[in-house]
Amino acid sequence: MFVIAKYNIKTMKKFILFAMVFAGLFLLQTENSQAQQKAVYSPGTLLLITMQDGSQVTGKLVSMNESKLTIESASMGQVSIERSKIKSIKKVSGVNIKKEGKVWFDNPNPYKYLVGYSAIPKPKKMATYQNVWVFFNSFSYAPLNFMDLSGGFELFSLLSKDKEAPYVFYLNPKMSTKVYKNLYAGGNILYVNYFNHSNDDNASFTGLGVLNGFATYGTTNLNVTGGLGWGFVNKDFAKKPVITLAGMARVSRRIAFVTENWFLPDVGGNQSYYGIFSYGIRFLGEKNSIDLAFINNKDISKTIFLGIPFLDFVVNF
Repeated sequence: MFVIAKYNIKTMKKFILFAMVFAGLFLLQTENSQAQQKAVYSPGTLLLITMQDGSQVTGKLVSMNESKLTIESASMGQVSIERSKIKSIKKVSGVNIKKEGKVWFDNPNPYKYLVGYSAIPKPKKMATYQNVWVFFNSFSYAPLNFMDLSGGFELFSLLSKDKEAPYVFYLNPKMSTKVYKNLYAGGNILYVNYFNHSNDDNASFTGLGVLNGFATYGTTNLNVTGGLGWGFVNKDFAKKPVITLAGMARVSRRIAFVTENWFLPDVGGNQSYYGIFSYGIRFLGEKNSIDLAFINNKDISKTIFLGIPFLDFVVNF
């Protein structure tokens, strides 16, 4: 049986901890904006400048000093802007420069599909919050350019009045790097467990998860990822890997399509695999994204034709 002691005290401690995390993330966001303004760019660099009032200006840098900078805008010509009126400055990536002088903002979420990762590394010091169907929450932070530390929890047991409900959590650290041009490689460990299991009948349970290796080819706006993962329960690993294939295609400034597919080894002992597929649309903001997708296969479609709905949102700090 699951035993949860001092439910209210533990709940209060968790909410205090989460509030502290959010406060730290917002302070980090302010620090990053200040660092962007102090960065030095060479003349000719294409910049996306966000003003304090929320408006944006795009142009090639002509000159800059401590008090102002001058850019050459395709629509307004040469413009001088006081630094005190600037909220942030970003260098425009080549993949975001489109025809007729149009510029897209950076894809806020090329690092993850619906559930699994791409091998594209998250920038150093970026933090992310993801929520799936309200009850599933995760936080991640990149202390280094090649490392992304992630963890999450579910709210069902936290809000449950059942004192025997488990507190399920997971840890999901990732390491990845650029191998060559548009090729990236990485790996991660997904570990799932629940609190206080040492005090119940399942004391021998030490957790379950998947050890993954994967590679991504493409850009932040268009990429495909393939991976292999070996599942484990306690210390026993599966003999055959889970195969994953995922992709993302950004078709406009604010719209992308995403798919993630899993091929699970048949537990019956034969050589076949059981496929689960997903497909959906991703709505993009400058620092957030929302996924509306469906998870499906031949068995699910018999009951729900389109598949099981999947809804999440992601926010970067």
